[in-house]
Amino acid sequence: MRDPGMDDLLELSEIACQEAMRAGVDSADASASRARELSVEVEKNAIKSSGACMWGSISVRAFSSGGTGWWSASTMSEQGAREAGRRAAELAKAAEADPDFVDLVSPAAYPEVAGLYDEEIAGLSASELAEWITSNIDSAREVAEDVIVAGGAQAASREWALANNLGVRVAQRETNSSVSVHVVIRQDDDVGSFYEWDAARLASDLEPDGIGARAAEEALKYLSSRTMKTACLPVVLGPLASRAFFLGLCAATSAEEVQRDRSFLIGKRGESIASDGLTLTDDPMIPSGLSSAICDGDGFPHRRVGLIDRGVLQTYLHSNYTAKKSGEENTGHSTRGGIAPTNVIPTLGEKTAAEIIGEVDDGIYVTLGRPYPDTASGQVSALVDAGFRIEKGRLTYPLKNTMVAGQMLDLLQNLDAVSSDYRAEPGMVLPTVRIQGMRVASGE
Repeated sequence: MRDPGMDDLLELSEIACQEAMRAGVDSADASASRARELSVEVEKNAIKSSGACMWGSISVRAFSSGGTGWWSASTMSEQGAREAGRRAAELAKAAEADPDFVDLVSPAAYPEVAGLYDEEIAGLSASELAEWITSNIDSAREVAEDVIVAGGAQAASREWALANNLGVRVAQRETNSSVSVHVVIRQDDDVGSFYEWDAARLASDLEPDGIGARAAEEALKYLSSRTMKTACLPVVLGPLASRAFFLGLCAATSAEEVQRDRSFLIGKRGESIASDGLTLTDDPMIPSGLSSAICDGDGFPHRRVGLIDRGVLQTYLHSNYTAKKSGEENTGHSTRGGIAPTNVIPTLGEKTAAEIIGEVDDGIYVTLGRPYPDTASGQVSALVDAGFRIEKGRLTYPLKNTMVAGQMLDLLQNLDAVSSDYRAEPGMVLPTVRIQGMRVASGE
């Protein structure tokens, strides 16, 4: 896939790749990219710093008997590309051989993915970002005069191209922008805090106003927090907490982690690892999705992948290398240095979040937290950054000094509800999830 506006990046990639091959390696690929990044940082209700950065780079990956050599250069010129290719080849020929390396990605058709680039985001100024964040400081202070606000705003545009010795030629441009606010409210010895954000690729999807007010309103709810007794209880994960839970699960589906004996999901493909109420799909082709793209870091075309179907693990996430090492299908999840999921979408259930909470007689609700398993062991041990006690189907008092814990495979089997309503962000569906029998530990 070619974009005339990025022909120079493709040309530099081709030159670097060809130079590496002339130096006597078996395979090579090269990428060229350039970006413009703006940022504004806020601390204690005032702008602490702002910055603008424009950069370009050429990165070459060469292979000799499977041994890998990497070289990157910030000189965006033909001379810099040729030197990067030669240097990568030298390193590859000096590297230890890898018998599991087969070859690189072959040419293929790429999907069309809409909404990855927006001229309005690309043309933003630092002053516009500063206006976003200062308006959120003002809206937070309208809710509570004594609020302390930290956070920031950023906007970036990037162009990227890749070429390899087998004939792959691909280029993509993208934009993204975000605003985040963390507020703290102190009243005597009592403290309430909360974090809120918004992010998008397109200006039409971004809603930068009102984030500070929402964060301050939520922070007020966490004043007068209390501890509770340690117990084994139902835990309801709100949209942001459930996202961390699912992303932690997806990290363990990395074929790289499996092949290196660092995943609790080793040997689990085709088996039931969760209740039949859990279905997860990885979809990198959602229009304007924050993790959407036409291809992965190897240049392999993106496609929709079913990860878990009614509790059964369908596949591991593969790069070109891990797929060929195991003789399995490439899922297109290389990050050019690792493996990662894209837009992870859970299938929704039939009950609303309110109904799920209403069925809990005694439990807790986690608003903010990272119930993220250790990838190797599957053990979960996470602080509840913001949450409530649930008593007789109602959120009663806010919690402090509280942690949740458990073994991920047990928690997945005990997952008994996914809400029908959800928080929506570009490329994200964030429902409420309930897990029975999770260990809740308190500092009491």
